[in-house]
Amino acid sequence: MDDLHFLIDSNCYINLLNVYSNWEEPVSLDSEFTHEIALESKMLVIAVENLKNLPISFLSDLIDYNTFIFFLPFLEWVYSMYLGRQLNADDVRKLFASDFPEKIVFELENFDQTTENFKTTPEFFQKLRKLKWENRKTKKIYNELDKIFTLFAFEDYGLKEMSFDLRHKWIILFLAGCAALKENRDYIAIKDVFRAYKTIFKIIGTDISKLI
Repeated sequence: MDDLHFLIDSNCYINLLNVYSNWEEPVSLDSEFTHEIALESKMLVIAVENLKNLPISFLSDLIDYNTFIFFLPFLEWVYSMYLGRQLNADDVRKLFASDFPEKIVFELENFDQTTENFKTTPEFFQKLRKLKWENRKTKKIYNELDKIFTLFAFEDYGLKEMSFDLRHKWIILFLAGCAALKENRDYIAIKDVFRAYKTIFKIIGTDISKLI
């Protein structure tokens, strides 16, 4: 709660929500450079190849492609917030070509304290797909924490806040899965959910433009 209050008091969440609400894609989907820039991220390429992308959620894995897909855009939003401007294609290429996303995935809230070079493997995403909740209590706490987050983070809760919150919640789940794998478990425990929140708060509160 201290971390959340700090981000709220320092207007980080308001600023990030504004970036999200006024977002303009740095590279349009029909651009000739879209595929080229996407290939710069080995993590994205491997995720596409190894995570399910099913339109029916109850047939999919707990962590699927839809859970992961907003992780990199989220980093773009934070990157844009600290640069104080809209991103351009070169900014996205720089982010995707860096190992900054991997440092978050493998070191979580310690992403700014490591100099190790990480490489995502197909096995990593295959293990993510197999993760389950430890029990119903853990899943309930995950959902209840999201309600607490929305209560404190937003003065109002309209369509843009709802849209942002949904993506925020998916990123938390993805990071909780990363925390579980870091401890060599095949299930997500309560402490993984808390670690995911600690990580996302750390990302938002850090000028990541200096780390990319």
